[in-house]
Amino acid sequence: MKMTIVTDAHGNVLGAVQGHNLSETRDGVEATVSFAPGHSTHMIEVDDDLCAIDDVDEFQQRLRRHLQQHQQQP
Repeated sequence: MKMTIVTDAHGNVLGAVQGHNLSETRDGVEATVSFAPGHSTHMIEVDDDLCAIDDVDEFQQRLRRHLQQHQQQP
């Protein structure tokens, strides 16, 4: 599953959204998600079962693990 993970300037995970599209147009209105300077977005593939996790700590832990794996790739 595609997911966009947002981190702050220190690499802390702030949140995540499913997919890689941070804008949408509907009925002639466009909405775009943007972040403060120093924040980064990481568009990565994660396990499909990640969206079914109810435990916040486990979700954060899995996000960090995927992000670390993604950053280690050449």
